[in-house]
Amino acid sequence: MSDTETVDPSEMSVAPEIMAALTQLRQRSDLLISELGRMEVRKVAIVNEINMLNAKATALLKQESSRLGIPDGAEWRLTPEGKVIYEGANEPS
Repeated sequence: MSDTETVDPSEMSVAPEIMAALTQLRQRSDLLISELGRMEVRKVAIVNEINMLNAKATALLKQESSRLGIPDGAEWRLTPEGKVIYEGANEPS
């Protein structure tokens, strides 16, 4: 049959190797979609853990600011060396 001949649509079919390749591609795509779902679940768990750690750090900083006599809501910073920078302090901490 030449390229210009018409084929009856009821007799058309895709070659078995093409069908096999398409099936393999679909399966791989489905696996990747499932992996993305698992990654999303893991991402949510990681974000929750980060939020928990931030809440604990905030609680520790609030506790320490109270111990140091820094009023609630006052702005202060903590240096990497552990020194407090607070404009309202009369003397360095």
